[in-house]
Amino acid sequence: MLAAPSLSHAQQREPLRMVFVGDMNFARSLARNYLFAGRGAEVLAGVRDELRSADIAVGNLESILLERGNRSDTTNSPVFAGPQRLAIPLLLDAGFDALSTANNHAWDFGHAGLRENLRWLDSAGLAHAGTGLTLDDAWRPVIVRAKGWTVAVIAATAMFNYPDLTVIGHAAECCVAWLDTLSFARRLRAARDSGADFVVAFVHQGPVEYRAIPHYTVVRQFRAMARMGVDAIIAHHPHVPQGVEWVGRVPIVYSLGNFIFKQRQAWTDRGLWAELVLTEHAPPALTIRPLVVGYTPYFATGRDSARVMAHVDSISRLISDLPNPPRRRNVARPRSTRNP
Repeated sequence: MLAAPSLSHAQQREPLRMVFVGDMNFARSLARNYLFAGRGAEVLAGVRDELRSADIAVGNLESILLERGNRSDTTNSPVFAGPQRLAIPLLLDAGFDALSTANNHAWDFGHAGLRENLRWLDSAGLAHAGTGLTLDDAWRPVIVRAKGWTVAVIAATAMFNYPDLTVIGHAAECCVAWLDTLSFARRLRAARDSGADFVVAFVHQGPVEYRAIPHYTVVRQFRAMARMGVDAIIAHHPHVPQGVEWVGRVPIVYSLGNFIFKQRQAWTDRGLWAELVLTEHAPPALTIRPLVVGYTPYFATGRDSARVMAHVDSISRLISDLPNPPRRRNVARPRSTRNP
């Protein structure tokens, strides 16, 4: 009697659960009121178990982490630096597998601050993407292998704190992954070539904050990235939750909003927890869970949860009605061969 053929390695893979959360700022009043006050354990207590239960957990590190003793930035400071000796243990204890460092605050303390932040993350074994000592380092994705899956997380920013809102032509251009479709397409191909089964773009979008509807340039760019073949796009930066749409099999979460970040503008006290579950031969399953955010994030419940989801659903419908730009043929005009 012939034995039944064994299943391939790919067919035997278990579902993989990934969690993504938004902006984390360990500086300013959080440093003073919680970290330096010995209350750091409270910060992630409301979500710690759920983070640790995920196969892969990813967040956006909005503040760089430095060693400055007990010094903290003022409440309204435009630059952020949290205490590495107190913040990093919280991130490790919560089970974060990868952090994005590509955002508009990556250069708040210049090249020296960027280098020190990366040094502390590396020494703690916290994987990161989006900034680096070289541009190639900045664009290098985090590769996470779990349950037989290989996942690549590419981090980049489309917003920066220079007057023209870009790193192009400025000192930070050396070390920050700036999001343009051509650069992203190259990195996406490289991630595929490296053997990634699933590629996530984890993006600090721009240029507008605190607005419920993403800027149309963001919608166009993300839709273009989805058509390039990325598997999911998860974004942050506006500090408020925005909508969700699907481009074919690709989910786009336009803004997770805040996670550990205390602000006073409308909707900055509510964020989104995005879960992607990968199973064989199927699109990723996306689940959105509303969060109450600020110093100590926790899951919204009851009417509060329903209110956030209704808000996100209404934004999602508006996004879906935005038109796609007309397709253009990519044809270059031939250079004249006549003598001048």
